[in-house]
Amino acid sequence: GMGGVGKTTLIQHIYNNQQVQNHFPVRIWICVSFNFNLGKVLEQIKEDTLTVEGENGCSTTQELIEHRLKHKRFLLVLDDIWQFTDVDDWKKLLLMLGKSRERGSVILVTTRQKQIADQVKKTVEPKELNGLEPGEFKKLFLVYIFDAEQYPRDKLHLLNTGDEIMGKLKCSPLAASTVG
Repeated sequence: GMGGVGKTTLIQHIYNNQQVQNHFPVRIWICVSFNFNLGKVLEQIKEDTLTVEGENGCSTTQELIEHRLKHKRFLLVLDDIWQFTDVDDWKKLLLMLGKSRERGSVILVTTRQKQIADQVKKTVEPKELNGLEPGEFKKLFLVYIFDAEQYPRDKLHLLNTGDEIMGKLKCSPLAASTVG
């Protein structure tokens, strides 16, 4: 979905949900942004996972992560991937994380790019988020501007201007907040 539609906010809500926290002993959040870089992703996973017994024999970051996650169910969020510098890096990450013996791990990805969503899908079709429904967007916009869901009576002369502005914001919650 487009920027500001609420992708990260939705995933944050899921990530911080108590049932999700109870279900996944290991939760890792990585803000990827511009280029998906496997080395940086692996370093972040290494930093965000706890040490386990027997990891001293691991000679690479990849071996260390495989060892740490071998018996753990994990949730990995890769937020805001814009592009892959090397598509094979995604496959390498999946192969490495797939070595976990604990079933039920999940990787959630947010992106603005449909081609990225199509590349990372494995078992579930990507969900595209769009802006709010126009009526709901108008309510939100008015709350940001007037702290109310309707135009105040003494501000009705601004109705046309407000409608013009709303039409340019593409029903984006972030745009409503920023402009409001």
